Amino acid sequence: MNTTTRTAEPADLDDPAVAEADAAAVLERLTVGGPLDPAVAGRVRARAERVTDGVRQTRGVIDDAAFQSLLDDEA
Repeated sequence: MNTTTRTAEPADLDDPAVAEADAAAVLERLTVGGPLDPAVAGRVRARAERVTDGVRQTRGVIDDAAFQSLLDDEA
């Protein structure tokens, strides 16, 4: 059994065809159920980390109290 974790390759993350296939796999998982391929999950997590890092760089980090006040303002 292979216990090493395969990390997402940057080229895979930037390839529109791979991103589209990953999105389709996630949607299928949500609607039909069943397991999500670990490679797909890894690429999805890596893309999410990129987006999160970008938001943190441009907007900073918001603390829990400030976030809760934003939610309270919407109510």
